[in-house]
Amino acid sequence: MPNCTQPSPAKDDTRLQVVIVGAGLAGLAAAISISLSGHNITVLESAKELLEVGAGLQVTPNCTRILQKWDLPDRLWQSAAEPTSLVVHRYSGRTLAIEADFHKHIRKKYGAPFIDLHRVDLQLALYDKAKELGVQFKLGDRVKDIDFSISEVRTEAGAKYTGDLIVAADGLWSKCRSKFLGSEDKPMPTGDLAYRVVLDVKDIDDPELREWVERSTVHFWIGPGAHAVGYSMRGGQMYNIVLLTPDDLPSDVSRQAGSVEEMRELFNDWDPILARFLSQVDKVVKWKLMHREELDSWINADSNLVFV
Repeated sequence: MPNCTQPSPAKDDTRLQVVIVGAGLAGLAAAISISLSGHNITVLESAKELLEVGAGLQVTPNCTRILQKWDLPDRLWQSAAEPTSLVVHRYSGRTLAIEADFHKHIRKKYGAPFIDLHRVDLQLALYDKAKELGVQFKLGDRVKDIDFSISEVRTEAGAKYTGDLIVAADGLWSKCRSKFLGSEDKPMPTGDLAYRVVLDVKDIDDPELREWVERSTVHFWIGPGAHAVGYSMRGGQMYNIVLLTPDDLPSDVSRQAGSVEEMRELFNDWDPILARFLSQVDKVVKWKLMHREELDSWINADSNLVFV
């Protein structure tokens, strides 16, 4: 992928010490962008290592244009699947809309591709780029407290990190948000949950399904009280399916193993090809979809904390 002009580095007298909380996609992207502007970055992450968590992502041209600019490792683009068509189905399978040559139209209109990726492939590519730029990572240590008066982050292991700016990128269960608000602030359920399925093409014994995966297209199914999305990733070697249904998990459970039989029954009278994909599934996870109330401001009064 082509590289573009990078911003000019900051001069020594304007170089900031920045502490980023969270090494997910937002934290890593912030680390790269701020580092390219010439500032010094330390990223704190509670996980001991960055593992294969999550599933597929659909990455639109406004994002891929930035990823191109950052000159990420070639292996990221090789792991992508660029869909050649986009199809919307009624839940029964009847086609409601189709855009052939989707990849060509997207590139012509926006000058960058629409791609499907496994989340961990993007995360590790961002991680490697950040390390190449000199970003420092402190893994396996959870944030305990923040003293905004001196821009200091304290961890459960007793470490202290001080900077000119703290970037809060610690996700849905944000400790930074609770400290900023001065109270526990838990995410709220949306009322929906997702069954998340990832299939490897080598484990699929149905020739037509294998062709769907290897050819790389995007399919949406719209039905009563539910919808489904399916698309290829990892260069057409894996297939990601997300099934959205009303949330039936207990209020205090955000994720748990699901019943494959229950999932298949919920979509029993849907498109037969979707049912064939679900027949290939031997395990599934149910994820409660949650959200946050909007903050009045994403910046604190001292302008030394910002949320992404």
